[in-house]
Order: sequence, then C-alpha cells, then structure tokens
Amino acid sequence: MKSYLLLLIFFLILHCSSNSGVYWCGDHPCINKKEKEAYFKKTMIVEKKQIKKNSYKKNSEIDKLIEQAKVNEKKRIISEKELIKEAKLEEKRRIKDEKTLLKKEKIEEKRRLKEEKELENAIKKKEKKALNKKSVKKIKKKSTDNKKLSVQNDTNMSNLSKFEKLVEKITSRDKPYPEINDIPN
Repeated sequence: MKSYLLLLIFFLILHCSSNSGVYWCGDHPCINKKEKEAYFKKTMIVEKKQIKKNSYKKNSEIDKLIEQAKVNEKKRIISEKELIKEAKLEEKRRIKDEKTLLKKEKIEEKRRLKEEKELENAIKKKEKKALNKKSVKKIKKKSTDNKKLSVQNDTNMSNLSKFEKLVEKITSRDKPYPEINDIPN
C-alpha cells in the first residue's frame, strides 16, 4: 500500500509542475489560447518551444516577442474594427442615396402627372367651348326656323331670345362647366 501511495504522490508532483513551454504561431509566440487555436485551424501546425531556466537572456527575448505579438494583435483587431465601421457607414450612405433618388423620382412622377392633367383639362375646355359655339349656332338655326314656321308663337320667340342671351352670358364666362351628358365608363 505504501508503494501505491508513493506512486500516486510521484504522479501528482509530475502533473502539478509548471509548464515551461511556449506555443509558437508561425514566427511569433502565441498570445493566448484563442490565437493558438485559430492558427492551428488555419495551418494545422502549432510548435511548442521549451523555456530553459538557465538562460535568463532567452526568457527576456521571449517576453519581448510575446509583448510585441500582443501589440501587433491589438493593432490588427483595431484595424479590423475600423474597416467594419467604414463598411457600415458606406452602406448607410448608399441606402440614404437610394432613398433620395426614390424621393426625386416620386416628385418627378407627380409633376409629370400634374402636367398631363393640366393638358387634358385645357383640351377639355377647348372642346367645351367649341361644343358651346356649335350648340349656340344650332339654337340660332332652330330659332330662325321656328320664326319662319310659327308666326303665332311670338311669346315663345321672346322666351327663346331670352334663352339665347343667357347662353351667350354663360359661354362668355371663363369658368368651365361640367358636361352633363358625358358619363365615364
């Protein structure tokens, strides 16, 4: 039983001893376990170098290399963050430009539709004026035909002349009146 106990103590001492090795990621020592795993995934190689207790000079060089690697890693992380920020800002600018272009297109479309409506209204006004002139001429022709045919209806003639006066007053106005018989489909 004593021999088992001694063996157990011996193994515990071996496993509890400090690890005097440094992992190398290419040409520099790995900063932490995360970098070591990332380098291993990338190259499938990680070297481990033993640090000898006898050479203080080598330890100081390794410490310098580790510190330099930490600084380089921080710089790389900062530059990556800046690139990500710039990409986000560029995306925001692009979206903003697209929105302004869409707004301009909508405004241009509204302006074009408004001009088309104004042109249609102007054409309708001209057509109404032409129709009103034709209707006045027809009414005048009818009135002259009525004068020739019916002499006894002088009262109707006076009413017709009053009507013609009203028609002339209405047609002389600038305001367009809706077409009553024009029913849209």
